[in-house]
Amino acid sequence: MLIKSYCRITNHSVIVDGERMPAMEKHMNGHDVDGDLNNVYAQMGVDYHNYKNLDTYSKLGFITAELLMEANGYDPDTEKHDMGVVIYSRSGCLGADYEFVRVIEGLSSNERAYERVIPNSICSTIVCRHKIGGESGIFLSDGFIYEQFFRTCYGTFLMDPGLNTLLAGYVECYGGYVSSLMCLLTRSPQKPPMDYDLREERFCIEMLRIY
Repeated sequence: MLIKSYCRITNHSVIVDGERMPAMEKHMNGHDVDGDLNNVYAQMGVDYHNYKNLDTYSKLGFITAELLMEANGYDPDTEKHDMGVVIYSRSGCLGADYEFVRVIEGLSSNERAYERVIPNSICSTIVCRHKIGGESGIFLSDGFIYEQFFRTCYGTFLMDPGLNTLLAGYVECYGGYVSSLMCLLTRSPQKPPMDYDLREERFCIEMLRIY
């Protein structure tokens, strides 16, 4: 299993394959997460019909996936039956849950808040946008446990022989904290296939520490 490409977004940075994107980063001020993400989305020039209805968690996942897929030349209108989606998160849709409770208590008038309280809604948004037809799933864990993450992805490849690529990573957006790291993972050409090893672990440590 190999890391082909990656995108990393935090409160103050936007990086694709090690290259900072100043046109995007200038909008990440760290004070208004929803506003920052909306400004990055506008800078991208993407027109996705349901973006305005997404919660901040799904917006972060959408933008990270969009930048990664675009950088690798994927056409969002082309069916991708050999690609899957795996996302890890700590808080998941907790922010959307809180907004839904506010609606129930009459403190908010967001009529579409109920749509985002489904934990895997972030996956469905990405899958629908990029027409991804393989396995997809959301996993909640106490922080980004990268060994568990890579083992899950490796197992997904083993269980689905028709899968060649995984759009996979960690997305966390709650309480003003923004952190996403999404990768395009491909099968190893080695026989037997290469499993998770220290290179992937060091990669994740560096990504979460430096940026």
